[in-house]
Amino acid sequence: MDASKESKLNQHFTKIMRIVAIGMSLFHLYTAMMGALPTMQQRCIHLGLAVVLIYMRSILKKENEKTLDKVICLVMIALTAIISVYVFLNWQHMTQRVAYPKTIDIIFGAIMVIAVIDTTRRTSGLALPLVAVVFILYAYFGKYLPSAISHKGYSITRIVGMLFMESEGIYSSILGISATYIFVFVLFGSFLESSGAGRFFINLASGLFGKKRGGSAIISTVSSGLFGMVSGSAVANIMAVGPMTVPMMTESGYDNRFSGSVLSVGGTGGQLMPPIMGAAAFIMAETLGLPYVRITAAAAIPAVLYYLSIVFAINMRSNRLGIKAMEEADIPDWKKVLKEEFYLAFPLILLIVLLAVVRWSPAKSGFWSIVALIAVAQVKKETRMDLKKLLDSLEKGTYDALQVAVICSLAGIMIAMLSLTGLGIKISSLLLLLSGGRMWLLLIITMIAGLILGMGMTTSSVYIILSVLVAPALMKMDVPDLAAHMFTFYFGILSAITPPVAVASYAAASVVQDNPMKLGFAAWKLGIPCYIIPYMFLYNPELLLIGSGMNIILIIILSVLAIWFLSMTIEGYYKAEINNLGRFLLVVAAILLIKPGLASGLVGIAIAGVILIPQYIKDKKSKIAG
Repeated sequence: MDASKESKLNQHFTKIMRIVAIGMSLFHLYTAMMGALPTMQQRCIHLGLAVVLIYMRSILKKENEKTLDKVICLVMIALTAIISVYVFLNWQHMTQRVAYPKTIDIIFGAIMVIAVIDTTRRTSGLALPLVAVVFILYAYFGKYLPSAISHKGYSITRIVGMLFMESEGIYSSILGISATYIFVFVLFGSFLESSGAGRFFINLASGLFGKKRGGSAIISTVSSGLFGMVSGSAVANIMAVGPMTVPMMTESGYDNRFSGSVLSVGGTGGQLMPPIMGAAAFIMAETLGLPYVRITAAAAIPAVLYYLSIVFAINMRSNRLGIKAMEEADIPDWKKVLKEEFYLAFPLILLIVLLAVVRWSPAKSGFWSIVALIAVAQVKKETRMDLKKLLDSLEKGTYDALQVAVICSLAGIMIAMLSLTGLGIKISSLLLLLSGGRMWLLLIITMIAGLILGMGMTTSSVYIILSVLVAPALMKMDVPDLAAHMFTFYFGILSAITPPVAVASYAAASVVQDNPMKLGFAAWKLGIPCYIIPYMFLYNPELLLIGSGMNIILIIILSVLAIWFLSMTIEGYYKAEINNLGRFLLVVAAILLIKPGLASGLVGIAIAGVILIPQYIKDKKSKIAG
């Protein structure tokens, strides 16, 4: 085929792809406004369109000159469309015959599982697909493994049936999150960017924090905390805050991965931040028989420590990179910005009100916020959106959401295999036996169990399981009831930033356009001090407002210092590089601060002072000399 004919074909193909992408956005807007379709129908359309568009983009990639690969993509596009229509029309019959699937069910199921694994490979690299394949192989070959992790083994028919014919597997609740509100919030971000309305938030934040070093990343963190107060959802938090704050961070000099890590860890903390906190907090109040206000009060100080750990890490990274405050001339007058452009904040305010006060679903809240954004954008010429801008925003929003869609589907494969083989509960039960009555070991076991069970599961599900399996054992070791339950609750949340199934990092990756797995590990590293906070409030219940006023104040001060030292250890920097010995001593200092008692706290401060005071003095002298 000559170049001109191929070019024309590509142009036609591009137009078709644009129509499909816009159609996908319109479908999600319609279901956000009118209510989602039945579970399997909503999810099969969402996944089918995502897979089709990823294969279309693969065909059009300039570097893809392999004819065979293009043929494979075309075949997979046709098969995916046929299978998605099949699921849409037959989903009720499929769920009824899961135990006795037809041959066509198994064939179609195997093709769709392969399509999900392949499209994830094309968008995110090999790591996640390989993990999913290992889980499938474990389900099949389980009977040949050591007794501790073995199971009876399952046939291909049973495995494929679960992955394809139930509302687990590739059509799991994780995909359901993507098929409803993740997509709508990604679309909200696309419209925010296209209209230019996001500049108001950037200008306002620059005016308030522009004079501070690392202010852009601090803005993202503070915004996540404030929005998290009322959203109670990690993904909603990330999708609302990210499009506004990521451009600020990258312009300041932070790379995409660090920006995404700040967004991911900050967004996840929303479920810890009162007053909303997410559904699991209401379940905890009911389980413990405590007023909900007591749960939110107990969560307040750990939540503040969580966000302080991010701010400290940002400060160290800013020192390392030499990121400076904005030039005085470039810092806008926040009062003037507020006066002239406040109307642009209305869509975000509306989103918060609809989520927190009216209590609409995230999808419906996101839809009306998009409508409001389009409306306020028409007020001034510089933000006004014509038909082309609207269509471009719909198309871009779809492309931004594709990676998250197939990753969420892939996560469902892993979760389904955990459920089928009983591996998740088996591991947590085995770990409980290993503790041997030692609380510190049981705490580590609880953390591991929470992170394993939380691989894509909701915080509520993880909390319910661990509150039954683990919390009673902790309480038998004289841990206060509230502390034991808060500990299990906390790690159900942190699973959102724990690879390989880090839902918050997947969402953040779609905002910064980075590899989700690599971003997941970067976010996990940034969040390491956050993993220590539950141990702090378990050994120091004063952080949950249990105890006398003076003790509470003392423990808060020591805990803030402990988090500060841990953040320096992770970054390896204060005013200058900290060598390995210095980092080790800072860890020791932090542990001494976590351990109850003023004496150990003072020793910890003294050890840290040996490392930090010389750096501080040297930095002060160099500034005076300069």
